[in-house]
Amino acid sequence: MVFNRYLLPLLLQYDSTAEESGATESHGVGASVQIAKNMHAVRASEALSRLSGLYGDGSLIPYNQAAADALKVLLTPKLSSMLKDQIPKDLLSKLNANLESPEIIWNSSTRAELLKFVDQQRAAQGPDGSYDIKDSHDFVYEALSKELFIGNVYLRVYNDQPDFEISEPEAFCVALVDFISWLLHNQCVEEVNHNVEETTSFTETPEHLNLNEVVDGSVNEHQILNSSSIMPDEQSVVKEKPELIKNLRSALISLQNLLTSNPNLASIFSNKDKLLPLFECFSVPETSDSNIPQLCLGVLSLLTAHAPCLQAMVADGSSLLLLLQMLHSAPSCREGSLHVLYALATTPELAWAAAKHGGVVYILQLLLPLKEEIPLQQRAMAAALLGKLVSQPMHGPRVAITLARFLPDGLVSIIRDGPGEAVVVALEQTTETPELVWTPAMAASLSAQISTMASELYREQMKGRVVDWDVLEQASGQQEMRDEPQVGGIYVRLFLKDPKFPLRNPKRFLEGLLDQYLSSIAATHYEAQTVDPELPLLLSAALVSLLRVHPALADHVGYLGYVPKLVGAVAFEGRRETMSTGEINNGKHADKTNGPDNESENTQTPQERVRLSCLRVLHQLAASTTCAEAMAATSVGSPQVVPLLMKAIGWQGGSILALETLKRVVVAGNRARDALVAQGLKVGLVDVLLGLLDWRAGGRNGFCSQMKWNESEASIGRVLAIEVLHAFATEGAHCTKVREILNNSDVWSAYKDQKHDLFLPSNAQSAAAGIAGLIENSSSRLTYALTAPPPQSTTSRPPPSSTSDFSGKQDQPL
Repeated sequence: MVFNRYLLPLLLQYDSTAEESGATESHGVGASVQIAKNMHAVRASEALSRLSGLYGDGSLIPYNQAAADALKVLLTPKLSSMLKDQIPKDLLSKLNANLESPEIIWNSSTRAELLKFVDQQRAAQGPDGSYDIKDSHDFVYEALSKELFIGNVYLRVYNDQPDFEISEPEAFCVALVDFISWLLHNQCVEEVNHNVEETTSFTETPEHLNLNEVVDGSVNEHQILNSSSIMPDEQSVVKEKPELIKNLRSALISLQNLLTSNPNLASIFSNKDKLLPLFECFSVPETSDSNIPQLCLGVLSLLTAHAPCLQAMVADGSSLLLLLQMLHSAPSCREGSLHVLYALATTPELAWAAAKHGGVVYILQLLLPLKEEIPLQQRAMAAALLGKLVSQPMHGPRVAITLARFLPDGLVSIIRDGPGEAVVVALEQTTETPELVWTPAMAASLSAQISTMASELYREQMKGRVVDWDVLEQASGQQEMRDEPQVGGIYVRLFLKDPKFPLRNPKRFLEGLLDQYLSSIAATHYEAQTVDPELPLLLSAALVSLLRVHPALADHVGYLGYVPKLVGAVAFEGRRETMSTGEINNGKHADKTNGPDNESENTQTPQERVRLSCLRVLHQLAASTTCAEAMAATSVGSPQVVPLLMKAIGWQGGSILALETLKRVVVAGNRARDALVAQGLKVGLVDVLLGLLDWRAGGRNGFCSQMKWNESEASIGRVLAIEVLHAFATEGAHCTKVREILNNSDVWSAYKDQKHDLFLPSNAQSAAAGIAGLIENSSSRLTYALTAPPPQSTTSRPPPSSTSDFSGKQDQPL
């Protein structure tokens, strides 16, 4: 081939200024000569295009591989590709100018080297006038020998001009990844033959990275790269081959710039094989002036915007574990690791690694540092990462459970709600609310424990073990509150101090209270179990307070099916032998008739107090129509609520509760009201209530004397009895029978038209707690709208012999 000797020099004689001036000026001898040179240059360009097969679409002129490869070396890839252009003026102008762009470096030095090579080829021609074209394939520009040329791009120039638009960005991206992989494999301490073979095969891949063609593949540097593969110690490789680290750094910067300007190229890394070299970069020993891990994290952060790349990253659990470990072992990489991990936090794989392989400990170590000063931004990022992991649908609950072993539920809720800055503030201040108790001492204790745990975990993982990590015991940060009753993340005693505290999740608290309350009641039935007798009372008080502050939650109780369980609990407690019914009948408390309420409470047994706590819960739930309807629903073997409440009228301290509960369950809005009225008629409730009102029975010597009511309670009890009777007589399926009983009663004739609410507390009708609640919450005598009148001294007659007692049993005198 003779085009090297004759055609290439003609290309370097083109002058674009002569072409422009020739159209308007007369030609002198010099101008005519230059115009002729320009024409020769154009013809030479066309000839080279045809000789190599680059001209046209290739259908008329066959492609000449050898010639095309020679031109790619001699003219550099970008300039040789311009031979395809129909009008070669752009190519000729560039060949005769000084240029430095990411794809073209061409100046007087390169032109001089090319002409010198052409002269050498002329001198080395064979006897027949030909020469070996392979010499052209091995040609290397000395002026470009220090340049790193990957994928037809000069990395130094591209890193200085990151906004430059690469003509073939996808091929450039693939070439960068292959080059990074090649560098890493040459640093690894593996078998010498394997490395040499891999290097050889790499240099024979021209479409991605051909070190013979590109400038980085100068003879000297190529020898350095190849010799590094036989060194036995990786540290010595890095020490003696700083060029490898430099080249790796340049390639990563270029890759980062390329992905920034071309985000769609992230799809290339959806293949695990393309991602692997990036994670292998973390194994390169870090030098003082090297920021290779940070660059890798920057590239990975850009890739996380592409969903397939996320899946490829989490496909290998070791990659996730490496990112988590860097939070502990590489302070300079923490911010980049947090960025990447935050993007991966939506995946179940990372949530699993955080909960099962100790990732939570590494993150908490940033959030609660022991001695090291962690920037506020990094701590906030760590908190945001935990919040995102907790919210992950599949394994987020497992992360939350793990966190709850270190932190109080209140802090876990703050982490879940975010933002991260709010979490950091909460960890640094003293807090005492129903949801959270936290002090600096608790934070310091937990920080020390987490630091020790993280170091031990990291040491085990560095031994090559995949540790299935778990926290066996509650962390020390919560030991101070371990004996405090807590339900659904709420400290019960603190809640009772401030029931109106705005809870994050009152529904969760309600469900937890119901479950634990029923369990604590059941536990008191067995003497073998050691149970705090005050726990059911504490839980019931919290239940009642919660329902008073959030009345709408009562409907939720009805929907969950707790009402029949509570009714059953009241019935069971009412049947227990240790209850006070027998004691009252034996006259044990006869001398306490006119005593204050707290005295009567002091005489109650623990079982009686549990019984009354059940009744208080039912009383509060009865304000909900949904729960009232649920109370009317009965099944085979289950107790009926009206006979139960009638019996409760005779319980010490429970009469007002029972009467107001009856009033609430038979309101007109209850669709099951007729069933409840039928229950009352069956057990003679109407007659019992009339007996309470019968002044002729001697007032305090009749039913009221057995009730152990004081003056105020007697007035309120009679008012409630009247209201219950009115409710029973309201229009319904059984109203005729009720009205018939009432119309035949002289007692009812005296009471039915009177205004009885004057004897109630002033705000009894509007209070959420009801009349019974107002009585219980008063620390002294209640203030009424009007004082109750003294009892009338009227001659009484004994009640009918058929009147039922409070237990629903017939023909027993009261």
